[in-house]
Amino acid sequence: MRNPATPDFAYDPHPRKLSRKGWTLLGVVAVIVIAIYYLVVTFYSSEGGSQFSTNGAENQSGISLALEPVAIQPDQGLSTFRVSLTSEDPAISDSSNRAVDNIRLTVSGPDGSQEVRFPQGAAFGRAELVLGISGELAQYPFDNYIAAYFFSADFYDRGTGGVNESRADIPISVVAQGAINGWDSQVSVSYLASSFTAVGVNFDRAFSTKLFALVLIGLALIMSIIALVISLLVFSNRRKTEAALLAWTGSLLFALPILRTYLPGAPPIGAAIDIYIFLWSIVMSFLAVFFVAASWVGQRGAELEIHRPSAEHQAGVQHGA
Repeated sequence: MRNPATPDFAYDPHPRKLSRKGWTLLGVVAVIVIAIYYLVVTFYSSEGGSQFSTNGAENQSGISLALEPVAIQPDQGLSTFRVSLTSEDPAISDSSNRAVDNIRLTVSGPDGSQEVRFPQGAAFGRAELVLGISGELAQYPFDNYIAAYFFSADFYDRGTGGVNESRADIPISVVAQGAINGWDSQVSVSYLASSFTAVGVNFDRAFSTKLFALVLIGLALIMSIIALVISLLVFSNRRKTEAALLAWTGSLLFALPILRTYLPGAPPIGAAIDIYIFLWSIVMSFLAVFFVAASWVGQRGAELEIHRPSAEHQAGVQHGA
């Protein structure tokens, strides 16, 4: 029996009044939400940068090379860099920034070597290099990628049969600039005793990107848990099943895979987030659909039995006819 002095919102629906405790809780939640929003926006504005460090004596003459990362393809293990060459050495370039001799830039990495050639009279400019990187995409969103490259330059002569013969090495000075949106990059340069310049690169997803992915993953998990809990309440006859509830739980089986595609830089199916979270979210959603459907069939059957005329009533109707 319900207490008449206590309002029952099921029988007397009306707007609930917030107490002082309720207003305090609402204010605390608002402050937390504002603080989280401020931190995310602040990190998003400040991240996506590049850190640059050098080791060894920098070359004072030769070619100055500006290295700029412009894109990364984690699923293919590749990263694209834009290189810009300049020189103030009259033995390398003239006043118009054109090569006074045949010059060749060679980049060696984990996937082999690439060359950028500037024949005599050609203008120094920009070139794009697609180089290999190493990392585990399956660890998304905590995946990071590293690589080590060796840069060298030389004067070359075109020999018979199209063979290019190196004539003299050219010192190289490397400077990193720019960054990739959504990634934090670190570039370190080591000037070796030989003519090679070693460049180490490290890519890590920005904090805002990680947080974005974790929030979506958490929402998917929470929604599937809510659906499973409600379905268990319905299955145990603690709540009444409805057709709308069956449609809602069934729609999760289509919504969760779509939600996964919203992850920034979403990896192919089979990553760690699928094994640890998304697979079980879909399983819980399927169980929720099963429990709600079974409850709906059982409860509807019980309602039909209650409203079905008794055998004595049916016999009387037939006798009266």
